[in-house]
Amino acid sequence: MQTKLAHKLGQRLALTPQLTQSLKVLAMNSMELDAYLEESIESNPMLDIDFNATPTTDAAGEERALEISEQDQWREQGDNRWETMYASASRDDYNEREPLWQQDQSLSESLHEQVDRQPMSEAEHRIAHMLIDSLDDDGYFRLGTDAFVREVADEITTDAEAVDNVLHDVIQQLDPSGLGARDLTECLLLQLDGSQEVDIWVKRLLLHYSDKLLLPDDELAAAADCDLETIQLARSRMRRLDPFPGHGLRGEENYYIRPEIVFRRNSNNDIEVDIPGTGWRGIRLNEQWKEHEWKGKDKEFMSQAMKEAKWLLHALDQRSETLMKVALCLAERQRAFLEYGILGLKPLTLQDVAEDVGLHESTISRVTNSKYAETPIGLIELRRFFSAGLPTRGGGTISVYRVQQRVKALIDSEPAGRPISDQAIADRLQAEGIEIARRTVAKYREQLGLPPSSQRRRTARSRQ
Repeated sequence: MQTKLAHKLGQRLALTPQLTQSLKVLAMNSMELDAYLEESIESNPMLDIDFNATPTTDAAGEERALEISEQDQWREQGDNRWETMYASASRDDYNEREPLWQQDQSLSESLHEQVDRQPMSEAEHRIAHMLIDSLDDDGYFRLGTDAFVREVADEITTDAEAVDNVLHDVIQQLDPSGLGARDLTECLLLQLDGSQEVDIWVKRLLLHYSDKLLLPDDELAAAADCDLETIQLARSRMRRLDPFPGHGLRGEENYYIRPEIVFRRNSNNDIEVDIPGTGWRGIRLNEQWKEHEWKGKDKEFMSQAMKEAKWLLHALDQRSETLMKVALCLAERQRAFLEYGILGLKPLTLQDVAEDVGLHESTISRVTNSKYAETPIGLIELRRFFSAGLPTRGGGTISVYRVQQRVKALIDSEPAGRPISDQAIADRLQAEGIEIARRTVAKYREQLGLPPSSQRRRTARSRQ
């Protein structure tokens, strides 16, 4: 084999240390970044932290003020809680008293415990426990009763009617409300109280005017034939409903998160954006060694430490700037989602945001991955701001969620014993201006936990 030298022209991507660190910092969430900065401060003598510059949010300040006020009140009145707690007991029966604390109970354990306390037959108890175990992470029953019957056939003999009865009479009555729903609309309806007038209006809007919920208040009031105040109260009530009541169902270990972005509604009903981590707890260059003249190996080490410190501070500034750009874009593109919840979610992709803010799609992915935002409707993962869309005949798009709800509505309204096929649903949606194929309808139907038309026809015949 002959060895020789040759010239070759080519292009390759080389990541500088600055760019590598910038991408690393951008991909971290707040908790990971705190740990990384703490480690950097310990290892780099040119980094320092000013604890007096720690940013404090208004909410934290109010909470601290309230705590101080309560402490002052206890000092004035005398805090005798410990004496009151043990007033009725003596030291002799200390070991016989029940502990005043207990371990955190997962939602799944709570649901099983609630079922155990309810009077029902042994078969119903078994079905109820199996139904709880079949709920997904959001608390929905996606499987469908017929599929559930087939899945548990080796453990218990039952039928779809018995499962339906346990689902409606037991599972959907458990706390928290909204569990065991087949779709979002049913989940929200389960959380309403029929005795309150505002809940009656919310139910009416969800069932009969779901396609008009994104209209302005005055137009929606005209369509529903009610006054403007009723619509405003109904919207406020909707925002308090939980679309994901099954959080914590699997009993995973708790982890703490801090919002990267804060969306808040101001007095003019506009959405304001804030990046609470700006400044990152006062991290700065160490003034003690900044102007010091080093010699020998110390000079080389401290010079490299200074470069790394400046790179880190620049990466933090870039992170905050990128977060702000993405946040402003999300506030503009998904305003209806921030006001009305998931019912207002519009089609939006990472590529759409990347084009709006002038960044690469991979950068938007790093910004939104494993990060959360505090919004008027609660703490939401940034990934939930994005939704695929389907094209419409007029050149616009419609969110997948709204199409799925339309598919469910068509199946729910089909004549008894004469189910409509996926192709018929696709034809109906195309007539309404939604460009959709039969296989896409089948995929959405399966995601909703709805059986095919042939299975629905057999089920209808068996119940006759």
